[in-house]
Amino acid sequence: MKMNSKDKTKQHFNNTAQNYNESHDGKFVAPMYDIIIDEIQKSESGKVLDVGCGNGNLFMMLPDEKYELHGIDFSENMIIEAKHYCKTKASFTVADAEKLPFEDNTFDIVVCNASFHHYIHPDTVLMEMQRVLKDGGKLLIGDPYVPSLVRPFINVLTKFSENGDYHFYGLEEMKKLFRKNGLTPVSALKTDEHTAFHIAEKI
Repeated sequence: MKMNSKDKTKQHFNNTAQNYNESHDGKFVAPMYDIIIDEIQKSESGKVLDVGCGNGNLFMMLPDEKYELHGIDFSENMIIEAKHYCKTKASFTVADAEKLPFEDNTFDIVVCNASFHHYIHPDTVLMEMQRVLKDGGKLLIGDPYVPSLVRPFINVLTKFSENGDYHFYGLEEMKKLFRKNGLTPVSALKTDEHTAFHIAEKI
């Protein structure tokens, strides 16, 4: 049976969970942590959700007892690693980004780092993120950046990706997605040659 992008993503991250930090994905995402941590720490406290949390690396960089931390990932092996790594510092749940297991208006900050390009229903995911954010809450998305000249070609090739890559977004494309799903774009910038960082708010 042929796997779709979602199945490939789950299999890929289940297979790489134990050695994620040394994997290509782990090394690619590591430089993105600092800008996200800096943005989170602009808030003195609050409830933070990491969607696609992986092995919990991001939470280990935040001060103890300053935030209430929750992470979800649909890779069971990643959640096992996150619980082992973070101990009692955060709460982790195996869950799908398309159906977040939280009440409306729960979180001050929602983070999604290097996983948004895997989602085959981005509108559904953004609506869920918007739903669980409190009014005035922030959404922080870090994701790979592909130059506009080659992005259409690369997005055709994603159908052959064994890692579950689905779609790479431009800066303006992400702003349109935010507006479409009840979020207000705040900023969008390239953080280096291959990554971008997006901030939106629930107004």
